[in-house]
Amino acid sequence: FATPSAGEPDFRTADGNAIAAIPGTGITGYPQGSVNRRLFGTATVTAMSRSLWTSSVANVLTQSAYVNVAGEAELNAATGVITIDIEAYYTASSPTATNKLTVMLLQNNINGPQTGAAQFNPAMINPDGTYRHMHALRDVLTTGATGEDLSPTTMGSSVTRTITYTVPASYVNVPVDLSNLELLVFVAEGIQQIINVAEIPITITGLTTTNNASVNSLVTEAEVCATSIAPTFNLKNEGNAPLTAANISYSVNGGTASNYAWTGSINPLGTAVVTLPAITYALNATNTLDINVTAVNGGNDDDPSNNTVSGNFNQTSAASATLNLTLNVTQDRYGSEITWKFFNEAGVIMSSGGPYADLAANGILLNTHNVTLPAIGCYRFEIYDSYGDGINAGYGAGSVNIKDGNNTTFYSNNGTYGAGAYRNFSAGTTGIEENSFVSNVSVYPNPVQVNATVNFNLTESNAVAISVSNAIGQTMISENLGKLSAGNQTWLLDAAQLSNGIYFVELKVGNSSLIQKVSVNK
Repeated sequence: FATPSAGEPDFRTADGNAIAAIPGTGITGYPQGSVNRRLFGTATVTAMSRSLWTSSVANVLTQSAYVNVAGEAELNAATGVITIDIEAYYTASSPTATNKLTVMLLQNNINGPQTGAAQFNPAMINPDGTYRHMHALRDVLTTGATGEDLSPTTMGSSVTRTITYTVPASYVNVPVDLSNLELLVFVAEGIQQIINVAEIPITITGLTTTNNASVNSLVTEAEVCATSIAPTFNLKNEGNAPLTAANISYSVNGGTASNYAWTGSINPLGTAVVTLPAITYALNATNTLDINVTAVNGGNDDDPSNNTVSGNFNQTSAASATLNLTLNVTQDRYGSEITWKFFNEAGVIMSSGGPYADLAANGILLNTHNVTLPAIGCYRFEIYDSYGDGINAGYGAGSVNIKDGNNTTFYSNNGTYGAGAYRNFSAGTTGIEENSFVSNVSVYPNPVQVNATVNFNLTESNAVAISVSNAIGQTMISENLGKLSAGNQTWLLDAAQLSNGIYFVELKVGNSSLIQKVSVNK
């Protein structure tokens, strides 16, 4: 299940694959896990469902261990070399003459996609919809994925090891963040039956400054049609003292600067995402945002060379004082179910239409509307179907499209949008053809008792998010599926957490959205 789509991080490792294939593990589905690679109760394999993890951990914690393990490590930030000293001390003899010693390098806070995140662990979802993965295996530092021989194993024996390892810049396409590395050491009887485990503290050396903050990864929109922005950037601690405070100055187009006093706690080489309060400015055709750290931990920054970051963004352009659009709604038989609206960025309805008269039989009828909007502005088009089956559900192949003043289509939908669809746009995006990214959305079975499958087809690889709302608009389920490949896709709707009633499944793909009505009847 960790096979990435195009452009996604690849979390897989050769050692991880080898561990999953250990004889006696018996993985049959996901998520499953082994606790200390042991058998519990009448189990014949170590892999178990998550419902058994808590009781298995509690069982292990009541047992004594005949070997103590500990260690310490130094990581040179300049060279990436980590030196690890490990000791295993036997307070009793092992039943086996030779044990296995394993040292694992893990990494925390790796951002990427994660199916089921919103449902099972929403606290780990980032503002951009990615998921923070913790304790991800990066490499096994001892010989072989299942460890190296450790001997003697008799009471009173003390065995030491020193491991030197150069941390690479990345594993496959996942960059390494030295501040988020973690080391584990454990001893096992063979390749299963782990006896004891410890986390090894890492001391970072090789930093030449004490108070040193750097700024990077500035995020701004490429084009805007507003006169205020709330920029986001990464604040990194490049010094050997914890970063607890920073004064940040920022301005647009050299105008009056705003100041922000950031407080928090970033360990050496750590990074925090900072979202600055919104700043207003006079919008130009081309705009420049400048951010500068002016003080660190209440004093001067030891290295001011990395304190500034800049980003450019353009004003959304318009060819005239008004935006003249043509909306074509090709209805199916049941035109009385169809309505649509255009909103501005303040939520004010700028234009609306429908319902239409029903046709005498299955078929289609084109309804054309001229819509005039101010040329400068951000807008949202919404179309609805009160029955919840769209306008292309077997009663006529309806569709909808919007064209600009040059007769160029910038939004189209084949009518399979269920209860509704929307499209956000600004005055400068017209003239660029942007077709619907998703089609053939369905939910089966409907009504649903336990589980239902949401099927949909992506015309191209795109970011997908799904939410389920009740009849009064409360969001009951929300999940970011990340970037999915083009073609047919499915998502499992777990109705166990829903009460009987009507719900709306909203599928967001890029700037498009489709809504399907579903009934829960247990």
